[in-house]
Amino acid sequence: MYMTDNKLIPVLLSIITVFVTGVILLELRTVLLPFSVALLMSFIFQPIVIYLKRKKIPTIVTLMIVLLSLAIVLFLAGLVVYSSALSFTEEFGRYGERINAIASSTERALEEIAKSLGMEDAGELDLGQFFEVSAVTSVVSVGIGSFFNFLSNAFLVILFMLFILAGSGELGAKIKQAFPAETAQRIIGVTEKISHQVRQYLAAKTLVSALTGFLLFLVLWIFGVDFPIFWGFLAFLFNFVPNIGSFAAVVLPFGVSLLQFPTLEIPIIVLILMFVVQTVVGNVVDPRLMAFSLNLSPILVLVSLIFWGWLWGIVGMILAVPLTVTIKIFLSNLEPLRPVAILMGGSTRSAKTPEVE
Repeated sequence: MYMTDNKLIPVLLSIITVFVTGVILLELRTVLLPFSVALLMSFIFQPIVIYLKRKKIPTIVTLMIVLLSLAIVLFLAGLVVYSSALSFTEEFGRYGERINAIASSTERALEEIAKSLGMEDAGELDLGQFFEVSAVTSVVSVGIGSFFNFLSNAFLVILFMLFILAGSGELGAKIKQAFPAETAQRIIGVTEKISHQVRQYLAAKTLVSALTGFLLFLVLWIFGVDFPIFWGFLAFLFNFVPNIGSFAAVVLPFGVSLLQFPTLEIPIIVLILMFVVQTVVGNVVDPRLMAFSLNLSPILVLVSLIFWGWLWGIVGMILAVPLTVTIKIFLSNLEPLRPVAILMGGSTRSAKTPEVE
C-alpha cells in the first residue's frame, strides 16, 4: 500500500503543477504574452548585438539600432493593416452588392430544385441570413482590433527585449564564476547549443514565412486581387500556424476574389497558384533550410494550438508552435529530459531530434 501511494504522489504533483501553471499563464497573460514575444525575438537579434559588442560599439548604441529596426517594422505592419482597412471600407458597398446577388441567385436555384422534387410547400428560402454583410464586417473588425491591441503592447515587447539583449554575451562569464571549470564548460556548451538551435529554427521559419507571404502577394498582385499587401502580410503571420494557418492564408483571399470578379476563371487560377506556392515552399524550401527535423507530433501541435489559443487568443496560436519547438529543443539538450522530447515527436523513422554532444 505504501509503494502504491508513493508512486501516486508524483502523478498528483504533476497534475497540480500543470493546473497551477495554466492558471498563472492565463492570469498573467498581459505580461507573459509580450515577454514570450520578446524572448523569441531576442534569439534572432542576439547574434547582431553580440557582434556589435565585440566591435567595441557601446551597448546603448547597439540597442538603439535594434530599436530603430523594430520601430520601422512595426510602423510598416501597422500601415499595411490600416490602409487595408480603409480600402476595405471603401469597397464594402461593392462587396455587399455582390454577396446579395450571389445569395439571390442561390435562393432561386434552390427553389427550382425544391419544386422539381415536389417540395412546393418548403416555403421561400432566405439565404440572406447566412450572408449577412454585418457578420463579415464584425469578423474583420475583431481581427483588426486584435492586431491593433497587439500593437498597443509593442512597448512592453520592445522593453522586455531590450533588457534581454542588454545582457547578451555575459552569461558565459557568469557561469564560469559560479561553477567549477568542467561543470561550467558543459553548462555553457548546452546553453549555447540550445540558443543556436532555437535561433536557427526561428530564422528559418521567419524566412520561409516571409517568402510565402511575398509569393502570395505577387500572385494576388499580378491577377489584380484586392489588398495583395495585406494578404501577403497575413500569410506571413499565419504561416507560423501549421496547416490551419496555411489554409486560412489561401481561403481568405480566394473568398475576396470570388466577390471581386464576375467570373470564376481568375479566382480558380489564383487558388491553384496559391496552393502551389504553399506546397512548394512548405515541402521543398522549408526542409532544406532546417538543419534538423523537429518532427513534432500532430496531436501535440493540435493540443498546443488549442492550449495557447485559449490562453492568449490569435497571437497565442501564432506563437504556439515556436514556443512548443523551443521547449522541445530545451528538453532534447538535457539528458534526463530527452525521453520527454522524444515523446513530443512524431514518426521515429523521420525524427532527427538534436542530441547532446
